[in-house]
Amino acid sequence: MRVNYWAVGAAAVTTLVASAVYYIVFGGVWASLRGVAPAPPHAWELVAQLGRNVLEIVILAVLLNRLQAGTRRQAFGYALLIWLGFQAMMIAGSVLHEGYPIGLYLLHVGDALMTTLLATFILTLRFRRAGAAPGRAAVIDG
Repeated sequence: MRVNYWAVGAAAVTTLVASAVYYIVFGGVWASLRGVAPAPPHAWELVAQLGRNVLEIVILAVLLNRLQAGTRRQAFGYALLIWLGFQAMMIAGSVLHEGYPIGLYLLHVGDALMTTLLATFILTLRFRRAGAAPGRAAVIDG
């Protein structure tokens, strides 16, 4: 079985754009919580974030396959658990141990939830292929 890299690429780019829009909308909140003036990201930051998105989405695709998420509902259930157990809890560690503001926590976990669900949606788009099992997610080409 191979990861569907078209779906991963589409999800990585889509989540990058969605996060950019998210932080444009909430940029004033982010800046006031951080105590800094908003500034556009450097090109290297966008490239690094895209690479980070690709890695996260490949891992999400592999996990959904290994967990045998055969329906979109199952995939979203697993994605929510992954988000809560890993992303939300890792950022919570910063709140507990580093004095990270709750507002920034909520801002970042909101973005993480949005991008996790958006990536899951794209990974589970069903492609009409000859011989494909009905309702099988397109997470993995196999």
